[in-house]
Amino acid sequence: IDDLFKSLQLQRVVNMYQLSNRERGAWQDCGGGVHSGLVDDRHKVVVSRLPVGVSPSKMKNKLTLFFQRRQNAGGEVLDVKYPAAQPDQAWVLFRHQRDAEHVLRHPVRVITINEQQFPIQLKSFEDMEVRGGQIRIALHRFFTHSFCTGLHYSKNLLLSILSLEGCSFSSTDVLEAVQSCRDLPSALKYLCHDCPICQEQISFNRMVTMTHCSCTFCESCFKKYFSSVIKEKNIVHAVCPLCNLPDVQRGRREESMEYFSLLDTQIRYYLDPQIHELFQRKLRDQALQEMPNFRWCAHCCFGLLHEADRLRMDCPSCGKSTCFQCKRPWAPQHEGISCEKFKEWEQLNSPEYQNSRLEQLLSRNKIDCPKCKFRFFLARGGCLHFKCTQCQHEFCGGCSQPFKQGSACSFSTECGAKGLHAHHPRNCLYHLRDWSHKQEATIIPCICGVMEFQESGAVKEEPCGRPALPDYSGYCTVHYKECLVELINNNALDPVVLLDGVELRAEMDRWKVPVPDKQPLEPDQRYEDRLRQVSR
Repeated sequence: IDDLFKSLQLQRVVNMYQLSNRERGAWQDCGGGVHSGLVDDRHKVVVSRLPVGVSPSKMKNKLTLFFQRRQNAGGEVLDVKYPAAQPDQAWVLFRHQRDAEHVLRHPVRVITINEQQFPIQLKSFEDMEVRGGQIRIALHRFFTHSFCTGLHYSKNLLLSILSLEGCSFSSTDVLEAVQSCRDLPSALKYLCHDCPICQEQISFNRMVTMTHCSCTFCESCFKKYFSSVIKEKNIVHAVCPLCNLPDVQRGRREESMEYFSLLDTQIRYYLDPQIHELFQRKLRDQALQEMPNFRWCAHCCFGLLHEADRLRMDCPSCGKSTCFQCKRPWAPQHEGISCEKFKEWEQLNSPEYQNSRLEQLLSRNKIDCPKCKFRFFLARGGCLHFKCTQCQHEFCGGCSQPFKQGSACSFSTECGAKGLHAHHPRNCLYHLRDWSHKQEATIIPCICGVMEFQESGAVKEEPCGRPALPDYSGYCTVHYKECLVELINNNALDPVVLLDGVELRAEMDRWKVPVPDKQPLEPDQRYEDRLRQVSR
């Protein structure tokens, strides 16, 4: 390789980035009597941006005193070489490596020379050695690859990039840039891609392009994002972090399968085998859940395809049974009756049912997703907007009506100007929670003890703590209303009988029902009754 350098006159370039044996000997002999075996390059710090024209002896004394002061986090200085490789540079040698490391923690300093303050910059001396080594490695790889494969790339382009001031590109990235580009601007563009997530400058070969949307971000962000999603979330969240595409829930099944097939290739290449295995397992479970006759066992983590024409589903793993429709553990009393009738029987025959009816309604109530029928425990104290963690369906926890975004709702043309919204029926808690009580009651020193989440994001339930009214069986107004609304819904009652004329017209206008005009001399009560008939 030396003969090759001589023929191309590149030896001078390499010499600019490495220390010769004479320079190393001069450094060791410049003072202090330090043997070469006692210190190495890790003890040295490069000081840049020093004022030019100061006598070497004065500068050495200044730097020695400056870096030996305790307030500058320095230590014992063995020697100072000034000027060094550049007129504004000095090399400071510390006795202990830890002193050099402490000094480098604050790379920008201010030093006073001749009653003037100068900002100086500190760098590790090893960086200069690494820099020269990078160029030698890059040149070796470049010429070896070029002559072995018969390719002829521009050596000047390679040296131009490596010789740039402040260049921090790796030799591998620079070599790939030279092989892919024909001029310096295009090579620098290849090496300087901004990641839109971490805002770091990354070489093009370290950027990852999503297969569906063509969004691009760095390899490190790809690994962190998809590792977190695969470990902590449902597989439907494994979409592009920039544009949230594709829409796996609302999109075509064929499109989703193609996307996950291509994503599987990327995850297998970039992520650990354990994460790739977890990804495939979650992808399999998601595909099974979309099958109409697949159910999870209510007793263990086993799932099965139920083909028999009956509600009872026997698990081959644990040997226990589950109801195929309501997904509850099977009981002998369920045989021959519907899930609704079995639920009523279970409630009526529960030992605690007669004494704890209100607690059962107000504590942790079960709620089923209206789309995938997955069952959850709904804790009181939150908002009515509910998002299923399995199928991502958004619905109201009070009436199960879907939440939709703007124009995605086809109820009326006015929906296009709205954000995320739902069309709640009049018996939903969304409307009834604001009703005022006509009956006044005297507040007694009684506190509602219903357990709920007091704050958003809380992980522990606490007693409600609101004052309870005497006529509400020891419960506060909020939870008593929730109980009444649930009873109204369970008994299919219509609150339209309690709406006055203004509320009736507002209800009809909300559902885009034409409001009939009031006839001349028609009594208000008869007109309201007519509006109720139209609203039913």
